[in-house]
Amino acid sequence: MKKIPEVTIAVSAYNEEKNIKNFLESLLVQKEFGFVLKSIWVLSDGSKDRTVEFAKSFKSKKIKVFDYKDRLGKSSRLNQIYAKLKSDILVQSDADVLFAHPYVIYDVIQPLLKNKRVGMCGGNPQPLKAKTFTEKAVNNTVFAYLPLRESVRGGNNIFSVDGRLLAYKKALIKQIYVPEDMIANDAFTYFECLVHGYEYRFVKDAFVNFRSPQNIKDQIRQVTRFKAARIRMFRHFPKDLVTKEQYIPASLLIKNMLVQFVKHPIHCSYIFLVNKFCKYQALKNESKLNSTWEIALTSKNLS
Repeated sequence: MKKIPEVTIAVSAYNEEKNIKNFLESLLVQKEFGFVLKSIWVLSDGSKDRTVEFAKSFKSKKIKVFDYKDRLGKSSRLNQIYAKLKSDILVQSDADVLFAHPYVIYDVIQPLLKNKRVGMCGGNPQPLKAKTFTEKAVNNTVFAYLPLRESVRGGNNIFSVDGRLLAYKKALIKQIYVPEDMIANDAFTYFECLVHGYEYRFVKDAFVNFRSPQNIKDQIRQVTRFKAARIRMFRHFPKDLVTKEQYIPASLLIKNMLVQFVKHPIHCSYIFLVNKFCKYQALKNESKLNSTWEIALTSKNLS
């Protein structure tokens, strides 16, 4: 008889009390069709709030909570996850998201099961309806970005790689060690996937919902790290490969930005200036950033 593949879901959590219950509930309703959900791991990276308490409140035997007292950063916790993994597939997520429907896991692992060459898959994070001016502005950039990523190789590119939902074959994970100073674990594993001879697939139907930053302080924190991450990749991978994968055709970028600008000129002008400042901050401070980055607090509450 053919062995049914086993899946482990894992998350590195730091002060996630606002959403950890809803996040875990969205995992426990996932339909196990053609796979077995073996475990759900919550690794608390030195949380000071009630993250551990809330995660342990579930009676499910699938949920295993690791209460680490020191904050080492996401990179170190991911390396622990990769070392511990025994299941055939790892589904990796952030704790400040919600799986949007009961077949998210089923959808995101299908390319891994059907194609031996595929070692990594990415889901399709979607922002929740905005509540503040900044959040509306941020979402406009997201809506400009979403069609862009799908227009390059059908979404099978680095622009669709998002740590909010990723899936990996164990064979690939066992070849990855994330540098302790890494600030973009998702992009790092994407390049690792390529250099180890595997392929990546974007899974459009694997939806997860997230909250965009709701104030300018959190937006600057988040975007500065994102932009610095593009620079950081050149330290670890061949320049030609990174340049090729991070290239965005100017025509596509301008087209999608103009569509949103025509609809929301004030929001887009505001976020354009904020992001320009973030780019400056990223160039200035990239070398100082590490895996214990400051979190965007307003993106943690999805209610």
